Amino acid sequence: MYFKYAKILILIIPLLTNISVTQSKKTVSLNFNYILSAFVYPNVISSDRGIRELSTEVNGWVGISGDFRYEFKDGYLVGFSIEAVDKKIDDHLTRRISNQILKIPVEDRFRIYIGELSLFFVAPFSSQRWNIYIGGGAGAYMGKFTKSIANVNSEIQKSPVNIGIQVMSGIIYNFSDKFGARLELKFRDPIIEVESKFTDNRINYNGYIIQIDPAPFRQRINFDTMTLTLGITYSF
Repeated sequence: MYFKYAKILILIIPLLTNISVTQSKKTVSLNFNYILSAFVYPNVISSDRGIRELSTEVNGWVGISGDFRYEFKDGYLVGFSIEAVDKKIDDHLTRRISNQILKIPVEDRFRIYIGELSLFFVAPFSSQRWNIYIGGGAGAYMGKFTKSIANVNSEIQKSPVNIGIQVMSGIIYNFSDKFGARLELKFRDPIIEVESKFTDNRINYNGYIIQIDPAPFRQRINFDTMTLTLGITYSF
């Protein structure tokens, strides 16, 4: 839903042509990122269509990023950023053995690595103190997902790089010629998939032997949402 509205930003880009803001040519920043939510598909290669399409919305993903931006023309910048996102989801697996009901701890750990190339346009009403901009570009997304059942971890079999697009709008407040603070809203819709498997079909939990499925399973993450970025910038 958010991504749909973000596309409106692209329509504004042609209007930002007469820009005369003067600023440093190069800027680096360190950022904290908060991703509003994502949809997790736990097994997208199941033979059962209902299981394939089953998803859970998970809120509150966090990450850190660093980026470099270069102003190649007044008001026009190109930038490259790298980002790491981490999320842990705790659950349990219920098994009945004899007269015992066991709740076995399960942990899903999602690590996502992102590289994005973007073009930015500074609004003509910006000033030396305040810079308002919009931008967009393309990104490469790769995941490292692991599932742990009673401390037995799955192993990654396939982790392809996925390509997506993104648009953003932001504002920078310059404390001085060198330092500033950035607030940015980013909209993107990448899909990240990782295929994994357990190398053994049995685990030992509190003396009980539990059978698990050793067949490969594929997990998918879809960030059809908004990312809030807060950062500190340094210009030179």
